[in-house]
Amino acid sequence: MESLEGIPCVFCGSASSPKGEHVWPSWFIKEFAGQQPFSGAHGGVVYTKKPKEASPTVPQTLNALPGVHVPACVACNNALGTYLEEPAKNLVRRILGHTDSHDDLLISADDSDALARWLLKVGLLSYLPERRFDLPAMNEDSDVPVLSRVRGDWLSWMTVGSPPPDSFSVYITRRELDGSDPDPEPGDQQWIPLPHPVVDGKDLDFMLRAFGFRGVNVTIVWHPGWPIDHPQVTDGRAVQLWPSPHEFNFGSMPQVSTKELRFLDPPGNELSMDAATFEERISTPLSPTSGLLQGLFGVDDGAN
Repeated sequence: MESLEGIPCVFCGSASSPKGEHVWPSWFIKEFAGQQPFSGAHGGVVYTKKPKEASPTVPQTLNALPGVHVPACVACNNALGTYLEEPAKNLVRRILGHTDSHDDLLISADDSDALARWLLKVGLLSYLPERRFDLPAMNEDSDVPVLSRVRGDWLSWMTVGSPPPDSFSVYITRRELDGSDPDPEPGDQQWIPLPHPVVDGKDLDFMLRAFGFRGVNVTIVWHPGWPIDHPQVTDGRAVQLWPSPHEFNFGSMPQVSTKELRFLDPPGNELSMDAATFEERISTPLSPTSGLLQGLFGVDDGAN
């Protein structure tokens, strides 16, 4: 990876250290030592070496789990370690070690809080425009998703020990360790619409990001003012970690396909309205049966 030295820190604007912030921390990457070589893929297509390096059919590989970095100064890097990495480290290791077991793994409210903050850090920083990937081909791929807009309050809490804004929701589900993602039964697939409200000319910046690691899928949603009614949370198939962290049993959660429920967030789905109309709209939570699927996206929500 090219050096980040001197590039403005994404948190405070000071000069970054050469490696910046490891979005996936070193202690996490070391959990996968000995499993190399590692490669990367996008849209199911494996990144390959350039023709001048080798046959273009040869995967581009690394001997360590490929990471991602963002420019960060030494002071902000240390703050992230203190406020986000250390509180979550032991719990994340316990989750990785639990593999596909359904034995009890009780997670306290405090640990749930720490996990939510760590996942927000990983999920948001991974999509910053300033990020740099260890796998060179990913830096050259213009189709790798990136945040088109970054609000200051998405990042400012990370280095000062403050809680994340309540406008974030963080959901987790368990997934199969082999990476399989089976199709749901016909009629069982659901969608939650995520409109982009513009209220009195002000874009509320609704945002969705999804990612995962071994055995876990994560969904982050920024949806200020508009509640979400997540049916998998109601049914015990998912857990909402933020904004109300609570005790739960990770071991009792079932493995769930990401295809079972998805947020629908296509481009160009702006919903312009005045403040009074917005207040009326948000009285109905975003859900598979909220009526917005048909009205905005042309999807039958089965409500009629």
